[in-house]
Amino acid sequence: MSVRPGLHRQHCTVAAPTQLWLDANGRLARDGFSGLLHGDTRMLCQATVTVNGFAPEEVTVESAPGGVLRVRGLIRGIEGHSFDPAVEVFQTWTVTPGVVRHSLKVGTSLPSLDVELAVTLAADFTDMAAIRLSQFATPQPPESADDHSLRWHNDGRTLSISAPGTNGGGVAAGGLTADASAGHEGSNLPRLLWHGTAGRGRTFDAEWQAVLDETESAVVAAAPSSLAVPAMALPAGPLRTLLENSLDELDGLRMATRQLPDAPFMAAGAPWYFTLFGRDSLWAARFLLPLDPGLATGTLRALATLQGSDTDPDSDEEPGRMLHELRAKELVLENDGLHLPPVYFGAADSTSLWLCLLGELWQSGKADDAVRALLPAARRAGQWLLASTGRADGDGLLRYGNVSGHGVGHQGWKDSADALQFRDGRPAEGPVAVAEAQGYAHQAATATAELLDALGEPGAAELRDFASALAQRFRERFWVEDAQGPFPAMAVDGTGAPLDVPGSNMGHLLGTGILDPAEARHVAARLLGPELFSGFGLHTLSHRAPGFWPFSYHCGSVWSHDTAIAVRGLLSEGFTSEAKALAEGLLDASAAFGYRLPQLFAGVTAAESSLAVPYPASCHPQAWSSASAVVLAQALGGLR
Repeated sequence: MSVRPGLHRQHCTVAAPTQLWLDANGRLARDGFSGLLHGDTRMLCQATVTVNGFAPEEVTVESAPGGVLRVRGLIRGIEGHSFDPAVEVFQTWTVTPGVVRHSLKVGTSLPSLDVELAVTLAADFTDMAAIRLSQFATPQPPESADDHSLRWHNDGRTLSISAPGTNGGGVAAGGLTADASAGHEGSNLPRLLWHGTAGRGRTFDAEWQAVLDETESAVVAAAPSSLAVPAMALPAGPLRTLLENSLDELDGLRMATRQLPDAPFMAAGAPWYFTLFGRDSLWAARFLLPLDPGLATGTLRALATLQGSDTDPDSDEEPGRMLHELRAKELVLENDGLHLPPVYFGAADSTSLWLCLLGELWQSGKADDAVRALLPAARRAGQWLLASTGRADGDGLLRYGNVSGHGVGHQGWKDSADALQFRDGRPAEGPVAVAEAQGYAHQAATATAELLDALGEPGAAELRDFASALAQRFRERFWVEDAQGPFPAMAVDGTGAPLDVPGSNMGHLLGTGILDPAEARHVAARLLGPELFSGFGLHTLSHRAPGFWPFSYHCGSVWSHDTAIAVRGLLSEGFTSEAKALAEGLLDASAAFGYRLPQLFAGVTAAESSLAVPYPASCHPQAWSSASAVVLAQALGGLR
């Protein structure tokens, strides 16, 4: 089992398919995970700054809209007229798709200072899968260099650095050198080198630029978005700040496939999931539908183009099935036993979620022509639903299994090995039927039937019969009872036994139609009880379960999107006060993260800590987490 690198103290800004990660001190250094990433590759692993041989000591790191990180630091090795530091270095990183600019300003309290400003560079072209295991490649020398540029090339991936001379208040001569003085950090590495002067009121300025390209990438940058908080929709305050920050993050996650560049979708998230993920991209599009129907259309189109057409156990492809994830090449994580083909279909829910989004887009009335054009893909997806629950050896539930032995073991959103367990800690054995996949399938069948009827197409009756039978089977097989009363199990395992410990999965059932009103009331009550509601969001596993641990990935933590899905479902079922309570908790949690929502955070309760506690390996930004802000605005701010 691989140990995920800690990310919660690091600083990140993204412009898909490009990412910039700085360490906790605002440095792009090799002693840990930081760098310039493009596609599935870290290209630049070091860009360390010195002034007259001294590295700046970070004072602040701030993010700004438009893919900007600003780092303010002080040089302590250059003496001034008092004990105060006499030299400041102000760095601005600006990330756009495939291009990263780094500008530097050196200021001083001294009347005059001769400045030697250096940036030491290293490029390693480490694959994303290796970075996840903290396995880093050796830096490579540049293939070519001249006075103002460097160029690396590695297996279809190119990194070009340009550093023209600047004149910013002093006399500067931009240049590039590879022969640093003895003992200098990275003495065998190329340096960008500028000389000039700074003085009181006169900064010395320099700038360099990195251009990153990957000719074999499966994804490319999408056209920019015009997403913005609707005028007068929300007053100034924490909720508006969260929504504005979230929409800015989402701008950086927009991408498209190389095959269909005019169909935007949201990358699942940085750094590991910076590509098309069926489940994540679809939920993000569903959350954002009130603001961006074009994103919903693009997401549906991108997935429909890659819809399964054959049966292949190696990739879990089946006719009509929607993919789980798209990569440029095979993803290999040996410690986790994963060997995933570039187009991998191992998800129990992507196909249903695709149909749910299509139905919601139709109901919005904002893209009728696009919906009609996607009808053939909808029919194939509907047939996959019917076939998946109608297999001769099945029990009428939507189940999954790791057929190839090297695919994803759990194919719902809780995909870690211990995510689904009984009260005594026993893991659920496959093939597993997770609760939310049944709810999604019910909603998908019902929505598709309504769409077919509206367009005068055949097939609605079969889908309605499917939904009705599935609801009945769910009622018979999933509902269990403990001392607090009845609740739907997270899953039914391969022996037919329902998991006897409550989990957050039940929140995903609200609004799908698979619950009757009395059942929905039971679910609402359980969600707001102390075993699941931490005060900041929903525990993934009951606080009372022996397997609960607040720092577990799926057995006690709080996931932003998971709570938002429950809020959305509560609103749709008419439980307005319950929805507001959960939404207020998640908004309170966002304060600990600068009014942003990470992928997940620790399940430490609000009674135990006044601020939400980070989960160290949490990814950020994450599409469905950032998009959750729209759901909170619907619950708390009246955004329709």
